[in-house]
Amino acid sequence: MRIRKRDKLLWLVTDPTADSGVEDIMMNASLEDLFNQIRGGLSMDSNPTLFTSREEAEVETYGRLVALRASQAISRMGPEAKFQAAKRIQVLGPDGTVLFDADL
Repeated sequence: MRIRKRDKLLWLVTDPTADSGVEDIMMNASLEDLFNQIRGGLSMDSNPTLFTSREEAEVETYGRLVALRASQAISRMGPEAKFQAAKRIQVLGPDGTVLFDADL
């Protein structure tokens, strides 16, 4: 397959910031778009990752957003929160279904 510089065949995902939404960290990109992002300041510090599948890019995007939101929620708990003995973390869906479960 030949890829032209304007063919939007890639999905670019970067790290979120505190105010990021999906549209801020995931974009359908061509080679030209990628070049312009780099020229505009995109660096390895934002952990850019390329995907050829939109579905895989979405999984990565939502994973990064959930991780950021979880860390923000934990940091808002303040210094009195005792996490030294924490052994497990879970992320629940709106209906209480476990979406993520891991030992720490």
